[in-house]
Amino acid sequence: MNGQMTQYKQSLARTPKPIPFSQIKGTMDYRGLLAYAKSQGKKISELTQTEKKKFYTE
Repeated sequence: MNGQMTQYKQSLARTPKPIPFSQIKGTMDYRGLLAYAKSQGKKISELTQTEKKKFYTE
């Protein structure tokens, strides 16, 4: 397989572990974020970080 499996395993080793939910300090208003994205005619992934931060509270 031309080393594809080796590259895959190396990639997995470099991937950071997920952050446990208990360590997340702030909250995100996903319902508001989704409504905002729909009103702008965009997907959530297309919004800028500044727009997303409006719905995040610590």
